[in-house]
Amino acid sequence: MSQRPGEWVVIELGTAHGSVDEEQVPGSRHRRRSWRSRLAATTGALVLVCGGAATASPPFRPTAAVPVEAGSSVSVAGDLLLVADPAPVPATLATSAAGGTAGGDADAGLVELRGYDLPSGAERWRLRLPAAMSQSAARVGDLVLVASRDSIRRQTGTTAVDAGTGEVRWNRDDAVLTVPGVGVGLAVDEVRSASGAGRRVSGRIDAIDLATGRTLWHTRVPSTAVAHVVARDPALAVLVLDSGRTEVHDLVTGALRGVGTLPPADYAPDNPRLVDDGLVLRHPDSRPGRRSALTAYNLDNVGLEWSRPDRARDVSWADCDGNLCARTPDGIWTLDLDNGGQAFVTGDGLPWLPVRGSANQLVFRLLPDERVAVASGGTTAAPRPLGTLPAGSRDCRAGDTALVCRGGDGHQLAIFSLP
Repeated sequence: MSQRPGEWVVIELGTAHGSVDEEQVPGSRHRRRSWRSRLAATTGALVLVCGGAATASPPFRPTAAVPVEAGSSVSVAGDLLLVADPAPVPATLATSAAGGTAGGDADAGLVELRGYDLPSGAERWRLRLPAAMSQSAARVGDLVLVASRDSIRRQTGTTAVDAGTGEVRWNRDDAVLTVPGVGVGLAVDEVRSASGAGRRVSGRIDAIDLATGRTLWHTRVPSTAVAHVVARDPALAVLVLDSGRTEVHDLVTGALRGVGTLPPADYAPDNPRLVDDGLVLRHPDSRPGRRSALTAYNLDNVGLEWSRPDRARDVSWADCDGNLCARTPDGIWTLDLDNGGQAFVTGDGLPWLPVRGSANQLVFRLLPDERVAVASGGTTAAPRPLGTLPAGSRDCRAGDTALVCRGGDGHQLAIFSLP
């Protein structure tokens, strides 16, 4: 999968674990409209001719390039490209390496983080941070939250950096969960588990002002839980404990607004799925002859809204204009959040996969000649083609106005302007 231009994932978590998979401003609903308004004028006249072979879309031409190492950590956050590498050893230490003062050509205790403007590729700033296995970043207003991760992808720290200057504003020794357009996040300790890093949290949970890093309130969970930030007015913190107890807090004040108990389920950041007005849980169905069910609850008192058999148990849901949806090679499943109505729209049988950072609005697929087709309207059965990337393009990430992809040799990031 490392050779693909993005990850084979259709889950839009809605909680940014220091990753770049969600833009931070504006709000999620406004952002979806923003993607459409920017792309509609350009894509309306383009027609996908692909029965799997070719496309009438024009090729993307790179507007700039940034050199990178094969093992560099790369993130895109809004109008900023970030590249992290082991920090070079200062010249005074390098000259004394033979005497044992320095043991190589990089400082084992630091990484160098470089910020580049998009789409120009001009370097804005660089700074040094404590070493980690990898770094990723997410945009929050005028800040970039840089997440440090260990060898199993568990987040071990968060550093807030001024996006314009590279100045460090604050840092914490934990993960920070955010959603687009909300200035308060949840600082949590991720739990190592067989499900993977970031699946559950434990211990103390702090609500923090993202501009300053200041703690607004805190609580503790007795064992483990799944934590969510929900962008509504007022913004909410939703905690789903492993017992099924679900608490809804005012994100700013910590006041308890609702409490309830959910049925046994495989609780994870994508289950239950949080939306503006409620949550949808996938769980075992106790009714005869049924394996699993989808049940919706409101966020006012965690009260039951509706429940229906789960027809799409092998796919993961994403946000689609106020509904939930999931793309499969055969088409799109959609779920009406008002009444649980479920529908399937047939596609052309070829898999479209989401481009990271695009909130599912940009998708790609690999063509037989190794070029990469890119399209908009990622939550529809027939995405609108934008163009094709050169053969060998991989690890693509979308920002506000640019698409950044690693080239075939792994040593260069190509920057492509989006319409």
